[in-house]
Amino acid sequence: MVRSLPSVVAATLVAVGLSQSPAAAQDLVAANALSSAVIHTAVPLAPVPASVTIAAAAVVSHVDTAAAASTTTTSSGPKFYHAYAEPRPQGRPLVLPPLYAMQAALQALDVRSTFSAISMGAHEANPVMQPLAGNQAGMMAVKAGVAAATIFMSEKMWRAGNRTGAIVSMIAANAVSAIVVAHNYRIVNQLQH
Repeated sequence: MVRSLPSVVAATLVAVGLSQSPAAAQDLVAANALSSAVIHTAVPLAPVPASVTIAAAAVVSHVDTAAAASTTTTSSGPKFYHAYAEPRPQGRPLVLPPLYAMQAALQALDVRSTFSAISMGAHEANPVMQPLAGNQAGMMAVKAGVAAATIFMSEKMWRAGNRTGAIVSMIAANAVSAIVVAHNYRIVNQLQH
């Protein structure tokens, strides 16, 4: 029996080698080696169930009609499709554009409220902006630059992948600007009474 074991193993290997299943496996290995040679499509091939193959063939047929017409194989084995997912760029959330618009509006309100308070006898408390207290166009230019820089930095964070940071930084910048505008209008109201 010990002498017949190697011949049984050899016969089994020959039988397996001649059957159709290993041929399909060999095709799979060859297809994997071929697909791995392509840089952007390095995902290995896998057998696909017939129901998915038929649906996928309908989708692929409009893209690859020339290749499908040139291949005239009538194999009844499994069909292999190269499936990979391309990363889609994530769309900008709906909250960012309104936050950008709010920042620009708050900076404009800051200029308006500051000059309203100054016209009623108040003075600019921010030492950086004191030289521009008499120049409305200069202050508007500085505030437009502040708004643009804030939006630019948030957009840069967004594009770098820090999506949460971009939203949080805009909310924080808008909150600080809103506090300044509210303070300015509170002073205007006090000076009016």
